[in-house]
Amino acid sequence: MKRLRLVAATLAFAVLAALGTLPARAQYASEFVPAKLTKQGKTTTPWAGPGLVVLQVEVFPNGSFHVVKVIRATNKGDVAAALEIAKTSTYEPARRGNKPIQAFYDYTLKFGKRVVHSGGQSGRGALGRIDGLVHAGKYADAKQAAGTYLLAHPNNALALQYLGTANYFTSDFASAARAFDKVGTIDAPFKEAAAQSFAALAVQQAIVDPSQALTYAQKAYALDSSPNSLYALGVAQFGMKQYAQSIASLQKARGILFAQKSTPTASKVAIDSHLLQAYLQTGDTTNSNAMLAELKALDPTGSPGARFVGIFYLQQGVAAAKAMKPVEALAALDKAAAAGDPKVAVTAYTQAAFVLIQAKSPHYNRARQYAKKALAIDPNDVEALFARGVGEAGVGEVYHRADLTDRAKATLNKALVLAKAGKNAALVLQIQNFLKQLGG
Repeated sequence: MKRLRLVAATLAFAVLAALGTLPARAQYASEFVPAKLTKQGKTTTPWAGPGLVVLQVEVFPNGSFHVVKVIRATNKGDVAAALEIAKTSTYEPARRGNKPIQAFYDYTLKFGKRVVHSGGQSGRGALGRIDGLVHAGKYADAKQAAGTYLLAHPNNALALQYLGTANYFTSDFASAARAFDKVGTIDAPFKEAAAQSFAALAVQQAIVDPSQALTYAQKAYALDSSPNSLYALGVAQFGMKQYAQSIASLQKARGILFAQKSTPTASKVAIDSHLLQAYLQTGDTTNSNAMLAELKALDPTGSPGARFVGIFYLQQGVAAAKAMKPVEALAALDKAAAAGDPKVAVTAYTQAAFVLIQAKSPHYNRARQYAKKALAIDPNDVEALFARGVGEAGVGEVYHRADLTDRAKATLNKALVLAKAGKNAALVLQIQNFLKQLGG
């Protein structure tokens, strides 16, 4: 069943990739506006001139500043005048999007008969350098620099957002989400990366940790109510068995996506597939059939609809078997196999064989026939081989047929080899114990 549970997660994540989870790097880079001089100050201090002085000025988000140091001076007699000019000047802070941020401004002054501001540039500083690394695409360096900065400045919101963004661009959504999760309010330039990180992680965790997945999906939607976030929310709600809410979220995402001519077919298939699952869970036959028909039209060569119908009935069959209702279990497993997806059919036939083997009065021959159906699709399915071997052994014992017992040993030994190759320790032990009972 584990391999089939992964199918839903894989297809769910595919829609995020199809929708384009990574915004253009150029767009991110264009959002950075460096600090600049707005009004040059004056000096009452005489200068020696001619000469050039370059000063580093730290400009804070509120427009206040601090003259940090002299970077270069070709005439030391000009330094005092340059410092006075820098201290009496005014500056505009750097911005990331519409958010003012801390940055450094390298203030260049040329001295001669008069003082001339001969230009300046945004200095990097620690956070500025990290920003530069991120929008230059040097994500590994940005991660390291942000990590180092956070050691000295724990929980610095800007550094955490740079770290989250760098992780996001390398598709490390778990690390990105952890970084963004520590920030009280995500700044506008980082909202898209944060939302898509939360959305991607929500989809990844929808099966293994649905409660956490829902939390992440809700955060994604709060930051960005795009189809991407709506889709993640719908998948997470489905994981929490909130089927009505899941349908509402997925229908809303579907409405937006299907109205856009640029939406990839893969995205449409994924949306419809998850809507199909939700409709099946709520017993909505009309909409289930509509989704099946649309999926066939969207993907004539694939079988996503058949797969999810099969998984639905397979889950019902397994649940009935656990509840000791073999008749209901076999009926559901037959429907799962009939849905048309080969992988689901193999699992359904194999599960049916074990239902018959584990019944109060085992039906070994019927179990063997179900196992044969599974092996007709996949001759090397190790669990189906195990089921067939047990069925053959049971029939051999009931009818005292040594040929079937020998055949069972051969089938089980083949299963044992495959189980060892697949490092399935639990199944290896089961097969070995059964072979000992047969004396093989």
